[in-house]
Amino acid sequence: MSEQYRRLAVFVDNPGEGNFVWIVLESTGDPAVWLDLETGSDSYPSWIEAFDAGNDALLAYVDDENLGPIGEALGEGDEDA
Repeated sequence: MSEQYRRLAVFVDNPGEGNFVWIVLESTGDPAVWLDLETGSDSYPSWIEAFDAGNDALLAYVDDENLGPIGEALGEGDEDA
């Protein structure tokens, strides 16, 4: 396994007025394809509160905040399956 930067992102959805939820996404080997890694179980009354909570969740995927999200990216290692 070669470690590389994982392409992680936080997306905030607004399924209803005053109801914001965060989703942590990761890009696959195809940069046009993003997969949901985690979705918040709580909703928030504002976009910024959901965004902040999503960023906290994203940081859980980072072992060293000085280096960023380094690890096995999605799609890596599948050849052994």
